[in-house]
Amino acid sequence: MNISNNLSANLLTSLYQGSMSMHAARMSRSFFPLPSNNAKGSGSQLGADGVGYVNNIRTSAGSLSSVLRELSGSSSRRIVAISSNPDGISIQHTGSKPQNIDSMTVRVNQVATGHSNEGNRMTRDAAFEGTTGTNRFSIEMGGRTTQLSIDVKEGDTNRDVQQRMANAINNSNAGVRATVEINSETNTSMLRLKSIATGTDSRNSFTVSDVSGDLVAQTGANDFAREGQNAIYSVNGGAARTSQSNTVFIGSGVTATLKSASDEAVRITWGRETSVTRSDVEDMVKSYNNLFTTAAERTNDPRAQNLASRMLGIAGTHSNSLSSIGIGFDSSGRMTINSERMDSAAESGRLDKFFSENSGRNFGFTNQLGRLADSVSRNPGNFVSSSQFGIGLMGNTGYTGFGMPTQFNFFSSGSIFDFMM
Repeated sequence: MNISNNLSANLLTSLYQGSMSMHAARMSRSFFPLPSNNAKGSGSQLGADGVGYVNNIRTSAGSLSSVLRELSGSSSRRIVAISSNPDGISIQHTGSKPQNIDSMTVRVNQVATGHSNEGNRMTRDAAFEGTTGTNRFSIEMGGRTTQLSIDVKEGDTNRDVQQRMANAINNSNAGVRATVEINSETNTSMLRLKSIATGTDSRNSFTVSDVSGDLVAQTGANDFAREGQNAIYSVNGGAARTSQSNTVFIGSGVTATLKSASDEAVRITWGRETSVTRSDVEDMVKSYNNLFTTAAERTNDPRAQNLASRMLGIAGTHSNSLSSIGIGFDSSGRMTINSERMDSAAESGRLDKFFSENSGRNFGFTNQLGRLADSVSRNPGNFVSSSQFGIGLMGNTGYTGFGMPTQFNFFSSGSIFDFMM
């Protein structure tokens, strides 16, 4: 079978014709009458192969139905605030969209920073000239002292010692973060310390001292660089505001995290949360392929073939729009993913738009496929032919002998035509 983005008409035709011819053959036979519900031996026994098939399509259809509901939910996801420059200001929003406000602007003149020290620039690969053995040092901040220690061995380089100090500081609860900055051009390294808390509050300042050994003296870990500073920003062109922290509440349910200063104001608007990702669609494709393959490979079962045919019919109707978001089909009719095209669709918002729009239309892709998946999940017995059962069915609410109600009558709702559309 050959299927491109525009599904092969031959594939669809062969499946439909196959289903119809098998149905015609069945209709031409003389069937024994169904026993009544209280007739002896009226319970039908589904063969092991049929039980496996029914269980498989029920599981696959349930998975497909679930993921389609998630994808379709994009049209009803919560309202969120959107930053025109997430690198400058990121946004968190709670509640509904504020009334009579279409947008807000925030201008960041200065971000809040913490107290920082910058140590000596040392030749990174040179041997450390300080005290070997256990060295102890302390960090005093906000009236609290934290004592730390590292071991220095013969042959350790300056960078080795600086990195051990940084690790010890970062693994402590001293309220300070440390990094080792490398300058490859000058082959130097420097220990930089910065308070986690930001702003001008004196309690955010710290000092570093040697307790035993000379780590601080050698590395310059207590060399002052700059005091902390407050954030300065304005909202909607109003008066300047200050904050010790870069996380500020600006009103209308919006909390902003100020990341960088800029002369250009950041615009904040409202929209629906967009969270359809490539991973979400991959889950759908996997579930679709599991259900389709299970049905398509059951070549001696008209109802299974009809299920595969209906899935192809839905996909064929929407093949162009599916292709635009990176979903294609291989020669067997299974869904495939064009990663580059799908990533582009996700980035541009087309992915979310596709599933949002198609879930709200009676003949939309997610709506049609979701209804079919729900039907299979609820009544999997409707998609296995009666010839696959044992001696008969019990009517509209029959029993397969394996705890699964068939919920169809062979002579009424069970015909191929009843399950076409």
